[in-house]
Amino acid sequence: MRVLPLVVPVALMLAGSALAQQAPQEGTPPPVKPQSGGTGDPIIVTGRPLPPKAEIRSLTRAIAPPDLSDEPMPRFNDSVCFGSGGLDRPVLEAIGDRLAEDAELAGLRLAGDGCKPNVIVLFVDNVGSEVAALVRRKWWVFGDRSPSEIRTIVNEKGPVRAWSNSETRSRDGDRIDSHGVLRVPIASRIVTPVRRDVLASVVLVERAAVLGKSPRQIGDYVAMRSLAGVRPPRTTRGETILTLFDPGTISPASEMTRFDRGYLRGLYSGAPNTLASTTQGKIVREILKPNDKDPAGAAPR
Repeated sequence: MRVLPLVVPVALMLAGSALAQQAPQEGTPPPVKPQSGGTGDPIIVTGRPLPPKAEIRSLTRAIAPPDLSDEPMPRFNDSVCFGSGGLDRPVLEAIGDRLAEDAELAGLRLAGDGCKPNVIVLFVDNVGSEVAALVRRKWWVFGDRSPSEIRTIVNEKGPVRAWSNSETRSRDGDRIDSHGVLRVPIASRIVTPVRRDVLASVVLVERAAVLGKSPRQIGDYVAMRSLAGVRPPRTTRGETILTLFDPGTISPASEMTRFDRGYLRGLYSGAPNTLASTTQGKIVREILKPNDKDPAGAAPR
């Protein structure tokens, strides 16, 4: 088990934004995983069959960043460092442990002690007003997001807001030089001469929404939103941890499902300059690939 690499004050993470004033309240209850009714009977978790391949393909495209058919999918290529605030430290560390496990599942490197966070998770009291305040006062935290993309983040419903900032680099990781030139090789039909490097991911979660959720659930959800950069699905079906905060979900997944794990592995497999269409095909194949943790043909809940 790994401890959250860095737990820092909100003020340091977002350089004095309005979020800096959202310190954890005294006596904030930690997330509590629902328990059985006290009868002593074990909780039996059963798998459900994966949906058809066409439906999996449709869902992966629906949650992926839009308009990427002729570009690589954005992903972290440098090591990741987690910073968090807004809940009691033991809870943050438990969530961080799970985030670290998920990062390793994807094949990502973890930065060492004293690293500068590039995955920031904040638990706040009013996520809508906090994001609106960032737009007014600290717009730079949205990085390369376009005005329309920022409006989409602001107008999103539910207790979570998430976004990632990326930049275009050469396939070897070279950045644009001082003359504004990016030197790249000739592209092939299956890869591009450039890649999209995620520089930072930010996830804001309504503090009240985590009540009744376990650190494992929260960590897995945050991992999908920050490391995979996915959008919430427009479905309440339980094939993904992404429905965790959906009010229409009666029985959310207790951890990452087979769909989620396959998505992460598929996104980070292969060269970072692979075309998005090719990467999405890898993601679908990874989701359909059976592994030791899953019953054959079932998606764990």
